[in-house]
Amino acid sequence: MFKTFIRFLAVFLCLCTVNAVFAFDFEKDVASKFFWTKSYKKKHPKPENNMPKTMQEYYREVNKAAAKNMQIPSPQFEKDEKLVDLPDPELLLRKYNNPPGTIDINLNSLKKKKQINSIGVVSPQFDKMVYSTVFYYPSTKTASSELYLLNLDMSKDVQSRIEDAHVNYGKKTVYRTEMDALDPDIQKTLTVVDWSTDGKRIAFKEKISFTPEGLWKTNLLVYNLETGSLKELSEIRSAIEYYWRQHNLNLKKYRWDIYPIGWDSINPERVVVFAYAATGEKPKYLGAWSVDYKGDRAMLMSLTSTDFIVSQNGFCLTTELKN
Repeated sequence: MFKTFIRFLAVFLCLCTVNAVFAFDFEKDVASKFFWTKSYKKKHPKPENNMPKTMQEYYREVNKAAAKNMQIPSPQFEKDEKLVDLPDPELLLRKYNNPPGTIDINLNSLKKKKQINSIGVVSPQFDKMVYSTVFYYPSTKTASSELYLLNLDMSKDVQSRIEDAHVNYGKKTVYRTEMDALDPDIQKTLTVVDWSTDGKRIAFKEKISFTPEGLWKTNLLVYNLETGSLKELSEIRSAIEYYWRQHNLNLKKYRWDIYPIGWDSINPERVVVFAYAATGEKPKYLGAWSVDYKGDRAMLMSLTSTDFIVSQNGFCLTTELKN
């Protein structure tokens, strides 16, 4: 019995020794991985907290960063000798109504800019300039226009007086389109046709369009600088309608319009216009007509030909590249 007890005790002591060694190794392994031992701290250092603790430290770090960025060198561009410089634009004086009747205000950028100016047209004597401004009103989708006349500074050379004309505040309103706030989508523009040869009159057109329906109408007007009077040459439209009504064509039922092209070179007191009717395909030519600046004696020049010479009296500046 005693021997049996001795064997049991020996086995028990052996088991306790093994468990103690195992427990020691386990604790050592766990501690090396999950607790801040020297070896673990060396392999896994704590993250550094670089946030400034005070506002003074914050501003100091900001100034350091700014100074560091200022030291970054800017990129340098080495010019290739093969590159060719773009020539500077040059303002040149040219005839305004050339080719005749094609000048009109470009309204593509009107909705963004809300206001655009036409090109300035200088008189044949280079002493006056006329131009128009178009105003756009987004709330009603309408546009109105004003025509201005101003005197040029005769003490300067021709090109300088034209270039400096837009800073001249002595402009005079020649004509202003009438607007009705109850009629949305109506756009009215004023465009210079040309100066008369003697510089005493200005022919211009008022174009009225109703954008949703694609309808338009052009009125011809003449301003007399000697009398300061304005005349709408409505007689030319009446004469065209009357003529075609006698030939069984009632133009009041169709879309048609006039296109002023300039002052007649043979009779400098008359303005020449072409007339066309819309057909859905090629426009129908309604003839070449002329009327004097007083609105009298409107007459038919030809039903077939468009080969008429008009004078080119006004001047304007154009931008071209230097050679």
